[in-house]
Amino acid sequence: MYPYVLIAHNTWRWVVLGLGVLLLISVVRGLREQTPWGTGVALKARLFAIAVDLQLLGGAALYLGLNPLTTAERSNAGSLQAGSAQHFVGLTHALVMVAAIVLVHVAAVLVRKAGNDVTRHRLALGLYGPALLIIIAGTPWWRPLLRL
Repeated sequence: MYPYVLIAHNTWRWVVLGLGVLLLISVVRGLREQTPWGTGVALKARLFAIAVDLQLLGGAALYLGLNPLTTAERSNAGSLQAGSAQHFVGLTHALVMVAAIVLVHVAAVLVRKAGNDVTRHRLALGLYGPALLIIIAGTPWWRPLLRL
């Protein structure tokens, strides 16, 4: 089961990154061209949040029992070196990604409640942008870029 969930989690990251980039392009275009916050941008924001949530489910399945690296991390937490791949996957990656997911959901709520279109675009850029940067920073890029 572990290899299949890992393949899905690894492949799905490209969906998350692609949707995040598409969302930011739409937001920047909306700010630059003073366009209204329409259903297209709102749909991209919703799909990005859904993609992040699905990635969380796969990551939680790996973290909570399927991945031998994280089960070793939890059993030997004090003996692992900071900066090691095992430490990154077992602790840093999980914490950074949870922070990004929280930021995505805070962004969704604040953007939805914003009073006008300019404020929505600015909030989206100011919150979804850093969330995407956190996701990029927290991704273990030394792992294979695509597992099949």
